[in-house]
Amino acid sequence: MIEIDSAKCTKCGFCFEVCPNYVLALGEGREIQVRYPEQCCICGHCVAICPENALIHKEMSTEKFGDLLVTQISPESMRNLLLSRRSIRVFKEKPVPKELIEQLIEVGIHAGTSSNGQTENFVVIQDRKRLSELEKMVIEVLWNKGMKYLGGEIGRKLAKTKIGDEMLRQAIPYYHILENRRQNNQLAGMVFRNAPVVMVVHGLRTNFMAHANCSIATRNMEIMAKTLGLGTCWVGFLSVAADLAKKKIERYLEILDDHSIYGAIMVGYPKHEYKKIIPRKEREVRWI
Repeated sequence: MIEIDSAKCTKCGFCFEVCPNYVLALGEGREIQVRYPEQCCICGHCVAICPENALIHKEMSTEKFGDLLVTQISPESMRNLLLSRRSIRVFKEKPVPKELIEQLIEVGIHAGTSSNGQTENFVVIQDRKRLSELEKMVIEVLWNKGMKYLGGEIGRKLAKTKIGDEMLRQAIPYYHILENRRQNNQLAGMVFRNAPVVMVVHGLRTNFMAHANCSIATRNMEIMAKTLGLGTCWVGFLSVAADLAKKKIERYLEILDDHSIYGAIMVGYPKHEYKKIIPRKEREVRWI
């Protein structure tokens, strides 16, 4: 699986040091040995770290390893970028170019995944009719599968035993929002906020880390979007509805049978620009 060009290898040992699965070993003369090939997770770290291009991985084409440009981002610039991120729910009526969406997908794909599984995939929805149909489906599922029961004391008590005080506290305002908008026939745009693009991230359902993998990919896309002048907002309603609907929404989006939705964001050009950092609650930090 891994071949080492002894003529190029300088025995620096970098590949041995970065291998996460202990595939490589150092011989007595510091020559690199492929000792446990069956443990390889095909992460490519060994090829990427070698300064002399002395490693060839048969499962990964050498031509696909691009040169990594050194980019210096100051801590202050990164802090400002992260603190400036806001959930955007008001968008300009302006389409997002395909090349920008592809850049978001690229950084999403390059997010870390457990054991280098890379089993996360993406659905990009731009068609207004499909977005409208999906929005109606999400609202129907949320209402019929739980929200409508939060209008009464008994329903709230049952919900409290299932989801706890904090999640019930978060759910009750959404009940009122949904109920009021239903009564006033204002459901259109409630879920996707008329965003021009919705990006759905789905992962292998049997992977215990699928939720984390999809969340990391989505976060990568969120931060990249900010640098492209785009705004994003998580569509929590979609993820919750997909979980409640038992594959109904996945089938509508033609997602693989063994995959589930674990993240979704709306994407578009923000209509407004925030000028202030919003304060956050103090959190418990324990130093051990």
